[in-house]
Amino acid sequence: MLWKLIKLELKKTKWRGLILSAVITNLVVALWVIGSDVPNNEIRSYDRAFESIMNYAGITFIIFASVLMSRMVIDEYRNKTITLLFTYPVPRNQIFLAKLIIIGVWTFATVLFNNVFVLLSLLFFNSHNHYIIETLTHDRLMKEAIRILIFAFACGSVSLIPLYFGMIRKTMPALIVSSFLLSNATMVIVNNISVENGYGKYVMAALLCFALGVLMAYAGVRRSQL
Repeated sequence: MLWKLIKLELKKTKWRGLILSAVITNLVVALWVIGSDVPNNEIRSYDRAFESIMNYAGITFIIFASVLMSRMVIDEYRNKTITLLFTYPVPRNQIFLAKLIIIGVWTFATVLFNNVFVLLSLLFFNSHNHYIIETLTHDRLMKEAIRILIFAFACGSVSLIPLYFGMIRKTMPALIVSSFLLSNATMVIVNNISVENGYGKYVMAALLCFALGVLMAYAGVRRSQL
């Protein structure tokens, strides 16, 4: 039943515009990092560069997720179309779960793709301009790849939290503001964790984000039933 609800939500959502917006956003972030951030802020190490890419990717696409959440949840309340869904012989929790799974997976995928795309763009750009002169080893690149996966999982989890705040007034501004604050807080945590001594703290932080995301999303679903 859950998979049928997910397929129904996928069919209802206008993905062409969202995917086009995501592609344009990827290009903008890449151009900003390689054209402004790296040269103007005198970033001379790959650690600083990777940190910068994660910051922009995380903040941008957690906020992006709130736009998708607004379309899938808030707009349906405002347009009264969600009442039709509630007439189905399906628990309301499952309807919201289907929506949240799509939002979480979308955020995970877009953050992951953006990190990889901007990273490859930076490496190509740096091979011609040589802003970063240190050698990028295969071991360091593999560590970064694993960190990007964990980071994308954390962002996908954090993207679920704004549902609670959005359900208070059922408005898009509440989603946008809460996602902006949460994304910045997440970046502060990420920037203070290093993978040089292993992934323990990083994985714990990601699991904490997941737990908070699930709990706050559940609280948002409960609020919708009030």
